[in-house]
Amino acid sequence: MDDFEMIGLFCERSEQAISEMKGKYHSLLMSIAFNITGNQCDAEECAHDTYLKLWNTIPPQSPSSLKAYAARISRNLAIDRYRSAREERKHCELNDIWTELEQCMPNKNDEYGDAELKILINGFMASLVSNERILFVKRYWQAATIKALAKQFGLKESAVKMRLLRTRNKFQKYLAQEGIII
Repeated sequence: MDDFEMIGLFCERSEQAISEMKGKYHSLLMSIAFNITGNQCDAEECAHDTYLKLWNTIPPQSPSSLKAYAARISRNLAIDRYRSAREERKHCELNDIWTELEQCMPNKNDEYGDAELKILINGFMASLVSNERILFVKRYWQAATIKALAKQFGLKESAVKMRLLRTRNKFQKYLAQEGIII
């Protein structure tokens, strides 16, 4: 079943929409949530909370990409869960990711709005070759670990770290060309 049909089921308030979502996107939602929370139970709760949020927001929302919409919801729920449990968990991959991104992202307090930053990021992503883009998104949006990326791409962990560093450096240069100095 395609996303458009699933959105139709949500609009009809058919419970089949949830089972179709689970069948098609559960592993993606779990992966994103687990990468952020580092906990299987929390990831499962985030996935189920995602289904509830989809049920409550479609309609009135009618996303053009159900996969991206559900992934964003799962990611945001996982980040919220991570933040609320931060004191209990001393270390998580998310800390490393934020530290890496701080080096190449403009400060939130700068004069750049979210919409402008989104346009810049999309432009940068379009300039990358496919493997660089996939690696960057999996690390910084899906919060995949270096170890998992190394396994997926058939690389050593040091090679993954180096590729990510080079991509972050390219991003800094790209922002500088656009007039944004970090």
